[in-house]
Amino acid sequence: MTYYAHSKDGIDESQWQPLIDHLQNTAHLASQFGQDSGVSQLAYLAALFHDIGKYSQEFQSRLRGKKVRVDHSTAGAKELIEKYRGRKEEPLATLLAYCIAGHHAGMPDYGSPVDVTGEGTLIARLKSQIPNYQAYQNEIDLSQLRFPQTLSLKPLDGNPGFTFSFLTRMIFSALVDADFQETETYMRGQMPRGQYADITELTDKLNAYLQKFNNPASEINRKRSETLKACIEKAPSPRGFFTLTVPTGGGKTLSSMAFALNHAAHHGLRRIIYIIPYTTIIEQNAAVFKEIFGEENVLEHHSNFDWEELKRAEIDNLDDTTRNIYSKLKLAAENWDIPIIVTTNVQFYESLFANKSSRCRKLHNIARSVLIFDEAQMLPREYLIPAISAVWELVNNYGATAVFCTATQPGLERFLPAGTQLTELAPNPQHLFNFYKRVEVKNLGTLTDDELLTRLNDHSQVLCIVNTRRHASGLFEKLQGDGNYHLSTLMCPVHRKQKLAEIRQRLNSGKPCRVISTTVMEAGIDVDFPTGYRALAGLDSINQAAGRVNRNMRFKESEIFIFEPKSDLIKRTPRFIAQSAEITRQVLRRFPDMPISIPAIDAYFQLLYSLQDPQAFDFKQIMDCFKDDRGRFRFHTAAQKFQVIEDVTKSIIIPFNEEARRLIEQLKITEFPKSVLRKLQPYTVSIYESEFNNLSAKGVIITIAEYYPVLEQSAFDTYYDPHRGLILPESTGGEGLFF
Repeated sequence: MTYYAHSKDGIDESQWQPLIDHLQNTAHLASQFGQDSGVSQLAYLAALFHDIGKYSQEFQSRLRGKKVRVDHSTAGAKELIEKYRGRKEEPLATLLAYCIAGHHAGMPDYGSPVDVTGEGTLIARLKSQIPNYQAYQNEIDLSQLRFPQTLSLKPLDGNPGFTFSFLTRMIFSALVDADFQETETYMRGQMPRGQYADITELTDKLNAYLQKFNNPASEINRKRSETLKACIEKAPSPRGFFTLTVPTGGGKTLSSMAFALNHAAHHGLRRIIYIIPYTTIIEQNAAVFKEIFGEENVLEHHSNFDWEELKRAEIDNLDDTTRNIYSKLKLAAENWDIPIIVTTNVQFYESLFANKSSRCRKLHNIARSVLIFDEAQMLPREYLIPAISAVWELVNNYGATAVFCTATQPGLERFLPAGTQLTELAPNPQHLFNFYKRVEVKNLGTLTDDELLTRLNDHSQVLCIVNTRRHASGLFEKLQGDGNYHLSTLMCPVHRKQKLAEIRQRLNSGKPCRVISTTVMEAGIDVDFPTGYRALAGLDSINQAAGRVNRNMRFKESEIFIFEPKSDLIKRTPRFIAQSAEITRQVLRRFPDMPISIPAIDAYFQLLYSLQDPQAFDFKQIMDCFKDDRGRFRFHTAAQKFQVIEDVTKSIIIPFNEEARRLIEQLKITEFPKSVLRKLQPYTVSIYESEFNNLSAKGVIITIAEYYPVLEQSAFDTYYDPHRGLILPESTGGEGLFF
């Protein structure tokens, strides 16, 4: 009897895929995918066993149309556990069992001996009654199977279980990616994967692009060029952990990429992964890289660019050139098999702790990569210990290099094992801070809104950043004269972009320009004010705000004033802002003359971290899920707990202009909503669910296709202000803090 893995509609059974072909093809692919992470042999074994449950008569009947549900994933896990129970291979067999049992439903928790069938744990799965699959022995020779004799892994200090759980993830990744691709090839034919420019070619492209900076005319560009050259000179350094400490405006984006590519070319690494905290700036960085390397070599992967939901029919609707690029990029989004990836903290870290096959396919391709963490101080504080532990695994056991880039280094070495070396790439960070000292920081103490407004109205050009949307909106209403602007995430991206263009034009022409903004203005926005004001917050935020003042050193003297707001517009200050503000007060007292300096920043993060209970950096106790030297891990639980963004938000489409209204009408009738939604992304505003419910209660939200909320056109003039954006009902308070 021939056993089959897959059938196809409309073809004769004799052309179905033989099961042994699928198992062997997948095993060879998994072995190949496991090379960079050093798990080839284990991935091969997992793949060879992953579908042996399909050797049952019940599953073969299902392929022939019988309506029966068959568990085919448990068989391979059960076979390995039973075969190697009590033998030296048992621990590795257990790791493979997680991968095999979870290759469809996701890697499970280990469970306990009292678990019963149906509970979903590995123990429960192994107890379940499954159809007889022993016919596999006619096609697979068990005597030829070999486990690796040794594993060249360096265990994480204090938690070796975490190291072995990470090994399991790498095996799982190679297995599920191989399974997806092998099945895809049979069902749809060979797909256009790979065939990108290699790292050496991309390095040459970047180095050629950087030649235009060889003879800088201005002093500030000469300093940026020095940093760039220093990074390239250090590219041959051994793989490991690096920092790039460059003040805001010092050119760290290109400097970090120059180091990364030259480092990767020197060490034979496979790709560059650029990880950014803000979706508001990720597109502009990706655009720079696409200009240098070509759109076909750069994958932009984040919540505003959802490749996974892009349908093939939508791609087919594009022009030939765009269709070819999008087809390859959609495939690359599945497993990151592309030389340059630009993504977010959320996408990167949640993938490292996911248990579902679709999210884990990319992990094996993170091995032997250069990881650039932009604005490293924005790594999720409540998850710092598991997040940094995962990066340590990638660097120490999977051939990666990590670069932490920021003007305010958060001292992440305290979360790494003792003795971990971090190499600074900048030629002299304190010297750079001295050089880029474009502003004097002055502490004004407490200011009422009236006192603040008097000061702002006295300036012709000034930026003021506050901590809440409500405060920003209320202050803006009370500004006098012309040239006044407001910026917040209650304005859709197209609206903010228009306002920023007007702001830059007025700044450059010397016209009056007063801007009241939320923290959205700190997220990599290239503006240059002569004077700034910043409501008291964390020292890292103050540093970011200072980077928008005298950014290009056009003014001989510039000031940024720190103030503590006293305002009826502030109903409450978010807890983490209040805490970081208190620490900033202490630092300002200790460093009154040099608050933006390496010593001050070090002191700030030292205090910030020392005031926290150590458990606060693993708030959900993720690491406890892997503290077991016998492999009793909780993959499902960890995945459920590791949610960087937990506040539920809703995105509302705004009929902001004629183009937005045209796309909204198209959304109502299109068969391809995802392609239209991508075009509508610049016309959306995200708000908290409670705010959405209050706004919806006013009857001004319509829902297209029962899923996509849109601000009704007739309510636009009432609920969308041309200066402040979306108007929320007063009862919501509007206190949300959005980056």
